[in-house]
Amino acid sequence: MPRRAAIRRPPVIALLTDFGLSDHFVGVMKGVIVQRLPDARFIDITHAVEPGRIRQGAFTLWNAASYLPEGSVVLAVVDPGVGTDRGISILRTGRLTFVAPENGLLDLVRSDDPRATAFRPTSRTISRLSLPDPSSTFHGRDIFAPLAASLAGGQRAERLGTRTRLPEAGPWRATPAAPAVAPEIMSVDRFGNLITNIALPGGREIHRTVRMVSIGKIMVSQAIRAYDEAPENTPCLIRGSSGLLEVVVRGRSASVLLGAHDRTPVRVVWT
Repeated sequence: MPRRAAIRRPPVIALLTDFGLSDHFVGVMKGVIVQRLPDARFIDITHAVEPGRIRQGAFTLWNAASYLPEGSVVLAVVDPGVGTDRGISILRTGRLTFVAPENGLLDLVRSDDPRATAFRPTSRTISRLSLPDPSSTFHGRDIFAPLAASLAGGQRAERLGTRTRLPEAGPWRATPAAPAVAPEIMSVDRFGNLITNIALPGGREIHRTVRMVSIGKIMVSQAIRAYDEAPENTPCLIRGSSGLLEVVVRGRSASVLLGAHDRTPVRVVWT
């Protein structure tokens, strides 16, 4: 009996940028990819990273990475250094391949996968794959999109670049066992919830790990399991979907009520 040919799945490219959706940038990047890879499928992680906020983009990538289809190419462009001599990274983890500027955007993903392998595209690769006369202001279109299309089309990173050792990413979650990691607000979501880097074990009461958290000068100690348990107009602590501590206010924005954002100082009192 003849063997069945393996079914080839359409390549998946997941996109994260700070480009927004009011301009042509995202659509043009997809257009460049589809011209080279007509059966490409896209996942838009987000295009609403605040302009140039690398750390916010890194946190969003970390949140998304575990839920993307295995074998996807992740194209991430938050690139305030576009047009400079900053490097370009191809990062291969156990499940995904990332393409991004070499500026810290991949640090949290790297921190969770110390066996990830990094490659830096050669100048010959960039010259061969890039659009003619690449702009110094839109590498997402001219360099990153063609590179992502090549990888998603089956080209191996080893053929496109040289293996390189990036600076150690280091731990970023705050825990009692990692006193050198400062607590901070990683993100403010669209509901105004303040998402910190304070890690909470699953299946445990918050107060078994954290007694209270100060956001600026305001102390928050009341812990809840669901948003609807929170008293009205009262900041509360909750374990969010990422396993991290969040400060929330039922029906309102904790960010607005507390006057807090991702630069507001945070202090934690461990149990």
